[in-house]
Amino acid sequence: MKRITLFLLLCAATLSLRAQSVEVRFLHGKPMDEKSYEKPVTTSDMKVVVRKYKLVKCDEGLRLVIPKEHIAADVWGVEVLPSFMKANKGDEGYWMNCRGVYGYFDKDNGSYRKSKNILPIYAFKHGSTMWWGHVKQWRFDYHHYVRVENGAYESVLRFLPNMVRRYFDLYQDIVVDYNCFKGEEATYVNVAKAYQKYQIANSGVKPIKERIKEQPELDYLTESIVVRIQTHAAKPIADDWAYGAARAKADFTKETEWPLVVHMPFGVSEEFVQAIKDSGVDKATFVSAGWNYGGYDGRTPQHFPVEQAIGGEEGLRRLIEKTQKLGYQMTLHATNTDGYTVSPMWDPWWAGKLKDGSYDRGFVWAGGWCINVCQVASWSKWVPEELKKMADLGVRGPHYIDVYSATYPNRCADPRHPATPEQMAVIQNKVLAMSKQLMGGAASEGGFDHVAANIDYINYIERDMKRIADGKAKFVEGVYPLWELVYHGIILYNSDRITQNHTRGKCLYKIERSGDPRWMEGDGVVDPKISLKIVEFGGRPIFYTYKFADVPRIKRAWDEFVPVRHLQKELMTDHRCVGENLFLTAYADGSRTICNYNEKSVQWEGKTINPVSYILINPDGSVYVPKAF
Repeated sequence: MKRITLFLLLCAATLSLRAQSVEVRFLHGKPMDEKSYEKPVTTSDMKVVVRKYKLVKCDEGLRLVIPKEHIAADVWGVEVLPSFMKANKGDEGYWMNCRGVYGYFDKDNGSYRKSKNILPIYAFKHGSTMWWGHVKQWRFDYHHYVRVENGAYESVLRFLPNMVRRYFDLYQDIVVDYNCFKGEEATYVNVAKAYQKYQIANSGVKPIKERIKEQPELDYLTESIVVRIQTHAAKPIADDWAYGAARAKADFTKETEWPLVVHMPFGVSEEFVQAIKDSGVDKATFVSAGWNYGGYDGRTPQHFPVEQAIGGEEGLRRLIEKTQKLGYQMTLHATNTDGYTVSPMWDPWWAGKLKDGSYDRGFVWAGGWCINVCQVASWSKWVPEELKKMADLGVRGPHYIDVYSATYPNRCADPRHPATPEQMAVIQNKVLAMSKQLMGGAASEGGFDHVAANIDYINYIERDMKRIADGKAKFVEGVYPLWELVYHGIILYNSDRITQNHTRGKCLYKIERSGDPRWMEGDGVVDPKISLKIVEFGGRPIFYTYKFADVPRIKRAWDEFVPVRHLQKELMTDHRCVGENLFLTAYADGSRTICNYNEKSVQWEGKTINPVSYILINPDGSVYVPKAF
């Protein structure tokens, strides 16, 4: 009977993969402003040309190819709308983006946009069929929209040729692969597992258990929490400097740069590390942020000499030695992408550039108005030798490089070192691989997976949960652990900005600025549901702090982590709702956690789960129940 059912499912899936077509809308004329991006309407200064493309069979299922020659010079947007990613209000199913943000078909009007996609995939379950798409080319130049108008839903990829043209002529075709699951197999878990299989086969991604054999520092890392000393020293940033006309004044010189503020010198950092050890935290990985010349983000891309105002190289070496003697890992925070005119290394040669020769800019950070560093240029001139110099300080563990996994790779049109984002990603992976070779590990910030093959841990995956909690995503229903189902047991992580520093309470200062300590102040009100979310999503605690007041909070988080930390090495195999506000997460060794978000006890398979708590069912059937949570 099972064989007959499987045969029928396969037949249904095969029929789904036949004769499918995709509607492609070419948006000509003047681009919509950012506030209008969600709307597919035609305006007086924009026309929409619709064309049908047949999908062709490929190894991954069905493939859409839009030749670059089909994208006319005045086309600013190319919208891809598969016929199988449409629904109407009241239909069964849900839409899902790359993070696992999802929503039901229950609204009349509205929209949701993901402007940068941490994974190049998305999904759409309609009835008993789950379709998913994998962007193979142009993965760094599209937005994902879900829109509903008068109850009619559509899930759309909007590719942005003008983003490419700022730097280069269009250089590749748009390629998206599609496949589907039917019946009981039509789940986001299977979408994640299909993408995981692709990454392991094609992108050099390896599970932690395999990497540990050649990387002993990773074994320790899986059982530790991360404490990022944020920061030893930094320059303050006024709230109005990151945007608007003020940033034009932020190409600093030594005479005009902001003054350095010392928060935690290396000597005090030794006391801080000792206090955490004395509290009973057995394993921790410390990241030294702001150790570099000019403090946090101060004069990069130059890192040396070690900032003298906080103790200089002698003080840093002593801190590293002290930390390691206590049984901890000590690593360095580096910034390879942001450059400033105040840096002694400033040279227009290495600056990333647009096609018109102007600098490729970011926001205003501690060092001034950021100019993106061309990774090709920096790799050819100074990065390898600088990594060796950092390793010579004595650090062992995951070398942290800011931003690499927190956004798309930058790009550069300078004819002396041109690089597409795909080529920049190759250099980023080389830098991370060399970091692992020299220091025993590599780390970065967010969940963008173009560097997944060379990352050991990230600070957080995304900030969608925080946006939802802040009321900024009312169109969505919630978040499922799509990313975690792909990368748990491969990359260590904390799931979201809202689950960082989780025992400190809510931030009293909402705006995050590099080097600004105010957003690290918390109200001290602990939400056990956030602690529970870390367990459900398989994350681990991380703290950004230089405050001794956080030591007992770090210890509390450590105590929560210890009972489940062994699961960090296991692949996540399943996640599903098994009751009202009750979620099961399963792992490759047979372990399962069942998380109860209800304010009362719940019975599940004869086991009692306390209010806002969980149980861990071990592979041998024994059950762990937290004493308090």
